[in-house]
Amino acid sequence: MRRRIVDEDEAARWFAKADRGPLAADDRKAFLEWLEAPGNAEAYQETAHAWSSLRAAKGADGLMAMRAAALRDASGISRRRAIFGLAGAATAAGGGGVAVMMASAAGATIRTSAGERLTAPLPDGSSVTLAPLSRVRVQYDAQRRRVRLVEGQAYFDMRSAPDRPFQVVVGDEHAQGSGGRFQVTKQGDTAQILIEDGALDVAAAGQSAPRRLTTFQMVSGQAGPKSVAAADLDALTAWRDGRLVFNDTPLPQVAAAFNRYSSDQLSLAPGARLNDIRISGSFRYDGAREFANALRVGFGVRVQQVDRTTWEIAE
Repeated sequence: MRRRIVDEDEAARWFAKADRGPLAADDRKAFLEWLEAPGNAEAYQETAHAWSSLRAAKGADGLMAMRAAALRDASGISRRRAIFGLAGAATAAGGGGVAVMMASAAGATIRTSAGERLTAPLPDGSSVTLAPLSRVRVQYDAQRRRVRLVEGQAYFDMRSAPDRPFQVVVGDEHAQGSGGRFQVTKQGDTAQILIEDGALDVAAAGQSAPRRLTTFQMVSGQAGPKSVAAADLDALTAWRDGRLVFNDTPLPQVAAAFNRYSSDQLSLAPGARLNDIRISGSFRYDGAREFANALRVGFGVRVQQVDRTTWEIAE
């Protein structure tokens, strides 16, 4: 199964490169060698067929408009923009991993790896920004715009289109609106939807009547009915500015957040005292090692570098 995922990622990269024009001699040689490996030719053909199917279903102004820029920010790497040709798969790569936009006959999938942040255009001129370790599924047709957050966190800046509603699914929550700016999060069994600007009608699976969420409101929790609450936008959306904000948060949760957003990793040795440490403040999410050293000074814990990117915190 792992081999199949690698084949599809490589197929998307080669398809994007080939779509931009004739391959250079070295690239063509490498491409032909790649095609010889088991499963690669089939993966490439499926990618090409999927994009052709999407073009036929929607036309040049449809899902094919999901071309162009994939913006990637990662620890220690300056901002870079990768632009790929029409009908190609948009990919931003470098540093610790790869952020990929891929197509299938049913739509497109956009995903990021650890330590990556990606902003990608959507077919109608809207955009989505993904936090690290996130994945969304995009499905557009003439009647609706639909996305599903499979995992992670995503911020949407949606253009208004009252005659073509925007639908988002996260966990058991289904939301619909005509446009606006909002953020959705899925971590394990917990789902969250918050509104920065605009309004969404939100309903959990099996709920008869939707609730209207407006600016600065949110719902959050596990499966089932959720109460509408005020949203702390500064804290909950700080990741878009490269920061993590905590308020009396247990150290294990703080370490988990850093490990999601940073290429450096924090490892907590077993110990009840570490679980009792509470953290408040705003921190750069690419500053995991600096945070570990600050813990050593502030709480008297031991910090040891385990390998090039991992720091162990112990009592």
